[in-house]
Amino acid sequence: MKDTVIARKYAEALFRSATAKNQVRACQQGLEEITRVVRAKESIRRILIQPFISPAEKQKLVHSALGEYATPLFERFLNMLVEKRRFELLPVIADQFQEAVDQAQNVAAVQVRAAMPMSETQRKSLQSRLETWLHSKVRMTVAVDADLIGGVVIRLGDRELDHSIKRQLKSLQDTFRREEAT
Repeated sequence: MKDTVIARKYAEALFRSATAKNQVRACQQGLEEITRVVRAKESIRRILIQPFISPAEKQKLVHSALGEYATPLFERFLNMLVEKRRFELLPVIADQFQEAVDQAQNVAAVQVRAAMPMSETQRKSLQSRLETWLHSKVRMTVAVDADLIGGVVIRLGDRELDHSIKRQLKSLQDTFRREEAT
């Protein structure tokens, strides 16, 4: 919880600075890329959180990992994370930054679990319905969860809409148990 609060403050500060310099998209792409690189290469993450390696060496590593995403603002931000020993918060900061971008652009992040892979037509149809229902653009991620048997579970923030066969069968089972008890 404490890490989330700290990460949110860093993300909000970066978002404000990026907005003022019209570099939101560049910072967003940079966060995505550096997070991807650090997740893919565990050795980089270990070096960046190692207290015995100098901040200057870590900053060189960050600079080389950034490649085309190295804007002065974003590089200063990452260097600050290295200096303050907060680099391990990077994935949470990236998530919080994305939330700030979504809020500013009136985009709802929706996670969908489906019993089977969805076709592109099904995805577009569901996304269109969600956009109409939510009165905002939707950034939708879809995952397959065979345990659902059929249907979908839609998660938006802390709300969940469960339209799965598994839930319907459970509801039916609960109804039969109540009727048996009476």
